[in-house]
Amino acid sequence: MADRFFAGLSMAFGIGVILLIGWIGIRLYLDSALTRDRFGWSMLSASSWDVPHEIYGAATFIFGTLVSSFVALLVAVPIGLGASLFLTEVAPKWLATPISFIIELLAAVPSIVYGLWGFMVLCPFLQNHLSPWLSKNLGSNPLFGGAPALTNVLAAGLILAIMIMPFITAVSREVIRTVPTSMREASLGLGCTRWETIKNVVLPASKAGISGACILGLGRAIGETMAVVMVIGNTPQIKASLLQPAYTMSGLLANQFNEAFDNKLQRSALLEIALILFVITLLVNALARLLIVAAKSEISGRKPTSERVLRLRRAVTRITDFIGRFGVGGSVGGLTLLQFISDFRQFGAAAFLRTFELGVVAVLLIVAAFRTFKTGTVRVRHLLDSTMRVLFSACGILACFVLGAVLYYVADHGFKGLSLQLFTQTPGPAGSDQGGLKNAMLGTVLLVGIAGAVGIPMGLLAGIYVAEFSNGRLGGLVRFAADVLNGIPSVVVGLFAYAAFVLPFGHFSGWAGGLSLAVIMIPTVARTTEDMLRLVPNSYREAALGLGASRVQMIRTVVVPAAKAGVLTGVMLAIARVAGETAPLLFTAFGNDLVNMNPGKPVSSLTMSIYLYSVSPYDSWINQAWAGALVLLLFVLTLSLAARLMIVRSRVRLA
Repeated sequence: MADRFFAGLSMAFGIGVILLIGWIGIRLYLDSALTRDRFGWSMLSASSWDVPHEIYGAATFIFGTLVSSFVALLVAVPIGLGASLFLTEVAPKWLATPISFIIELLAAVPSIVYGLWGFMVLCPFLQNHLSPWLSKNLGSNPLFGGAPALTNVLAAGLILAIMIMPFITAVSREVIRTVPTSMREASLGLGCTRWETIKNVVLPASKAGISGACILGLGRAIGETMAVVMVIGNTPQIKASLLQPAYTMSGLLANQFNEAFDNKLQRSALLEIALILFVITLLVNALARLLIVAAKSEISGRKPTSERVLRLRRAVTRITDFIGRFGVGGSVGGLTLLQFISDFRQFGAAAFLRTFELGVVAVLLIVAAFRTFKTGTVRVRHLLDSTMRVLFSACGILACFVLGAVLYYVADHGFKGLSLQLFTQTPGPAGSDQGGLKNAMLGTVLLVGIAGAVGIPMGLLAGIYVAEFSNGRLGGLVRFAADVLNGIPSVVVGLFAYAAFVLPFGHFSGWAGGLSLAVIMIPTVARTTEDMLRLVPNSYREAALGLGASRVQMIRTVVVPAAKAGVLTGVMLAIARVAGETAPLLFTAFGNDLVNMNPGKPVSSLTMSIYLYSVSPYDSWINQAWAGALVLLLFVLTLSLAARLMIVRSRVRLA
């Protein structure tokens, strides 16, 4: 009886993960009906967003979202793939392990910290150095035309590239590691160099999974909110130049939603924007997960179980071939051709003597030389091999450098704002040196506590169900739903929570904020719990059942205790993630300058205070924003660091 009850309870929570995705979509769809009835599909193509005249078009924001995400992919894909190849194929294990660890920590840095660093450090650097150079040397190209703005699409693309690079690296590395060692050894045994083995064996075998990693990065870039809001300029315009401001869908939601509390049509329009963002990211993340799963299955040699799986693999092959032929390489080639044409139109034949053209010609000559002589001489082949190893190593080092730069600037500026009053006082008058962030820190504790009380039990039971009670399609569907839910933008979750927990009660509250964070927490806890429980040897289970223990007793007294360190790791990672979230709280908890531990009223958070202070004109508030960012970063990185160490220890102990 107890076994059946617990199995049914865990299955209910597992199915709840699937239903949660449907609930988000249905709620956003129903609450955006007013705009859809008035404008229909024309909202997607219209570019005017005029609140006073009740005209709403999403084209400008869709354009800004897609362009900034595309720039991010152009930067992050080669670096992320190069770093993953460095970690799996080039670096010795003693070096690969710490660098992998550092790159994973990049993913743990909260979005608001990236936004603060981008606005205060990256944007001024681009404005003073890179943007003027691009405008001077490539200004004939419409992509780099016009006077550079401080905050622009290029800055947003670079910030997004930094943020998605760890995900592309981590997923690509896991896929590449599944390529059998025997395939590498066979290639090397035939006299191929390491680079020839990578190019002819490793990359073809793992191309579907790598494509899935890139698409997964695209989904995260499309849904990113706070970092982009702070560096893209938030100007609703469609311009070709990357040096000009733009606006994204998530940025529009973050900036305007609280203004639309009493405007039903504007609120409906914003909810439809959230619905569009939800659908895009849902499809992108689902495709990415299918690619990754299919790639791992193909590499491992598992036979397909049905005609449906065969069709999926054929579709995956077609998709990856298309991406390989017309993806990043085609984009770079097209952009290069566009620059040639633009320079030729402006300068005529003299364009071929400009820096860009000479550089491209030099690169083409080097590539042609390698292709001409590499098959003729061993020396040239080994020179090419050494060159590619250096490039892969540079990608890995660059990822570490980015984390070091962020940590350095946050620590350098944050220590200047640290003081006792930061932890003991509430905010003072605007521009005053008095006051602190006590209300925000206590509010963060309250919100994370509510999220944990709801999200941790649900995630644990869902993970237990998939690991212990389901080996069929339902378990796979729950796992897939958790992965997809984990990729839904936090701003969309925040809009869902607003529609579900704020509108029905007519006011913002800590409950709404905590529940929105719980939705984000559930998939992380569920997937980590499942992975850790599956590491427990089956002999433990068989021994407990052989001694007469029931299924529930076996799970409670043997399996969970054996994996408790890993399960706790998932909880810590989930807490670290939601503690750094900002966007969902803008629509739910709203903020409060006073210390409030009543979840029925608006509550402040450290991330919201950092955002508001960082864009203020007061030096004292900016200093407090840096100090708050340092406190938040230390908390999140400490939890993430402890969690990663516990994962390693758990895997070693259970191996």
